[in-house]
Parts: sequence; C-alpha cells; structure tokens
Amino acid sequence: MTLRHLFLSSLLFYTAPLLAEGDDEFGTWQEIGIEKAITKSWDVGLDLEYRAQHKARFSAGLGTSYKPIKNLKLGIGYNFLYTNRPDKFNDKSDYTEIPEKWTEGYNFFPAYWSPRHRFYAEATGSVKLWKWLRISLRERYQFTHSKAYNIERYRYRENFENVEHRDFDENWEEVIWYELESEVTRDAWDTKVVPANTDQVLRSRLKLEYDKKRCPFSPFISAEAHNSVSTGDHMLLQKMRTSVGCSYKFRKHNEVSLSYVTTFYMYDLEDGEVIRDRDRRHALSIGYKYSF
Repeated sequence: MTLRHLFLSSLLFYTAPLLAEGDDEFGTWQEIGIEKAITKSWDVGLDLEYRAQHKARFSAGLGTSYKPIKNLKLGIGYNFLYTNRPDKFNDKSDYTEIPEKWTEGYNFFPAYWSPRHRFYAEATGSVKLWKWLRISLRERYQFTHSKAYNIERYRYRENFENVEHRDFDENWEEVIWYELESEVTRDAWDTKVVPANTDQVLRSRLKLEYDKKRCPFSPFISAEAHNSVSTGDHMLLQKMRTSVGCSYKFRKHNEVSLSYVTTFYMYDLEDGEVIRDRDRRHALSIGYKYSF
C-alpha cells in the first residue's frame, strides 16, 4: 500500500463513521514490555498485554528486530492470544406470526475463551525531518492460526409466548393487544466443536512522531489499515485504526506511554465467511517498557 492509498484510507476512517450505522464501545488496553539490546543494531523483547473490551484478550509476545541500515528496521515475532468470545444469540425467526406457545430452540450460546497463535514479519522505514519530526511507515504480515478444539458448556433456548392484555380506551371501549414475552432457560449440555482457522493480514501503519534529542516527551499520531488476504484472490480492508498519544522516557531505561485508540470495523471474518461490521471501538491505552 502506497502513502497515497494509506492517506485515502485514513480519510475514509474519519468520514465513514458519519455515514455508517454502528455501535460505539469504550475499553482500556494495558501493556508492559521489556527490551534487551544485544548489539547496536539487534535487540530482543518480551511483552504482555490485556485488552478489557469487546472480545477481551490476553496476549504474550516474543520478538526480535534488526537494523541493517540507519533508516530501516526488520523484525519477526510470535504472540500467544487468549480471546474471550462473547455471548451469541442466533435470531433466525419470523415474529410476524407468533402462536400461543412457541419455542425457538437452541439459539443462545454463552461466552467462552479461545487460544490462537500468531506469527509476524515486518519492515519499518523512517526518515527524520527538521531534526524533530520522524515519519515512519511499517508494513507487517501476520499469520494467525487456531487449532480445532471442543468446548463443554450448557446450551440454552428461549421460549416465546404471546401474552394477552386487556384495557379500556378513553371512550371506555375494551382494547385487546398481545405482547411477546420470552424467558431464557438452560436446557441441555452441549459439546461445541470449534474448527481450526487460519487468518492472514497485511497491516500498513503511517506514524508521525516528535523526536528531538534530550527531550523526554514524544507526542505521536498514527493511522493503520488492516487488510485480510484470506478471502481469496483479493485483499479485504477489514478495519482502520488511529492512535493519538505521547510517550515519556525517564531514568534512562524506562518509558511510559498514554494514547487514545479508535478502531473502525468495516468487515470481519467468521468461520471463513465475510460479514459486514460497522462497530466503532475506542480505547485508552497505557503502556510501560523497560529497555537495557
């Protein structure tokens, strides 16, 4: 993806939420990391993260990066992800004609946690302008795989019933109406088979950062496009993510960061099928890194 395409995608991020329907959600991200310099050009790192949001997620990652030349950094890494799959309600019924007593069947599935394995390779090019502005473009390929596994859980059904109500209007004429009422009841033990799944994504991130010598503060802004390549012979722009924040270095080896992250979802993949997604998710991200 060129800089022009990334700019147009960023513009789409800001305008599409005004035109599309969707739900907003807020959460928090917490991250802690440690980084060790092996040589001046080579370092390794370990990080832990927890996202308290829709599909809450724990992750642990190990990575390494190498700078063959001044303005280019190459990196590879692995992340173990443990994600919460929220409650799911399958509503495939037609409520236009409801009998006196009617059962939809097994249509409510409780939340569960699922493990995934992610590998990535990336290249980051950067340039510094006016001795204080650093512009970088990162291209990352990530491969995510989850093995097939079974989940033992209760499954539920929802019973629907038309309840008759009677009243009188202002002319004391009797008025009768029916109101649909439901009740979720636990019904049977269920073994859910979650099939193996593989997802491949290309991520392009443009970042502008204040980077001046002897200044501990580094404000930054970034925009990133997530393109899935698991949908056949073309890429699918799944989501756009922007981040605005600042990092602060203190006591030589320590760095903390605070940022506001907004993600606009356009499409998603579920069981290999493309589904439309118009949710906007906001997060306050807090991080700490120790480098030595």
